[in-house]
Amino acid sequence: MARACLSAPCLHKSRTDTDGLQAIPPTAAPLPQSLQEMKAYVPDRPNIQIWQWPNLLALDAALIAVVWQIALANALELPMSPAACGVLGLSVWLTYTADRLIDVARRPARQLLSARHSFAKRHTRTLWRAWAGVLVVDLTIALLGLRTEQLQAGAWLLSVCLVYTALNQKLSRRFFPKEICVALIFTGGVVVFDAAAIPMGFIIFFALLCMLNCLIIGAMEKAIDAEMRVHSIAPVVAERWLGVSALSLHLLVTIVAPPCAIALSIGFLALGIIHLLRRRIPVETFRVLADLSLLVPATIWLAL
Repeated sequence: MARACLSAPCLHKSRTDTDGLQAIPPTAAPLPQSLQEMKAYVPDRPNIQIWQWPNLLALDAALIAVVWQIALANALELPMSPAACGVLGLSVWLTYTADRLIDVARRPARQLLSARHSFAKRHTRTLWRAWAGVLVVDLTIALLGLRTEQLQAGAWLLSVCLVYTALNQKLSRRFFPKEICVALIFTGGVVVFDAAAIPMGFIIFFALLCMLNCLIIGAMEKAIDAEMRVHSIAPVVAERWLGVSALSLHLLVTIVAPPCAIALSIGFLALGIIHLLRRRIPVETFRVLADLSLLVPATIWLAL
């Protein structure tokens, strides 16, 4: 599910490897806000840190969706089949990977300043082959393991994803509210198989958590999006309000107390903290931390 009101840089030369991916050393200064400085920062053949791999492979988004799906089912005592979890995880991976591959297809490598886009550009053929194989597995599990009403709900959400992808590719060079759309679609994926049984309070707060995640990442990656000529809501939103909004929602969700309120509250708090500390965090590290702010609270809730 992340982008940089960035401080003045102390540029570093990274070591290199054969994958040619952007790597941000754990102790490096945040990426520069200047586009020219950012281009100078990105090495031709950088090192990959182990903590980058889940994001590079789009595994983090799939894991976040499945963990929240299971946490919500446990909170409401709803049955949750392995097939539903598998279909959700694989479908999220397919969606994120396809979106990323389409993003880089018509853009030269010099425009791709993020590690995930560089990776997708360099390994396009391999990722598309993996995507085709995962699609077959996903469809097989869905047809054999889901109920008819779950298949219908999944087909409806799939149509929404296809419309989103088409509109995003067509309109993003001018303006497209990507962060809102991604938050709503991601929320829909988590609740789609049991939507009628899930309280609206959870749906609203979880959608807000996802949207805030997208917005603070978008704010961090403004220079990256500018180079790709992507225009969304994040650059329009005043960054000073994102931290305030996160901390306010952290308090509000504890008062409203929807299902998984503790996990939601921790998620808002974590996003607020890392946003307030954004000037001290490298952009690639920031994206990973923003996604961990969604994953860890639900995992903690399940463990309690």
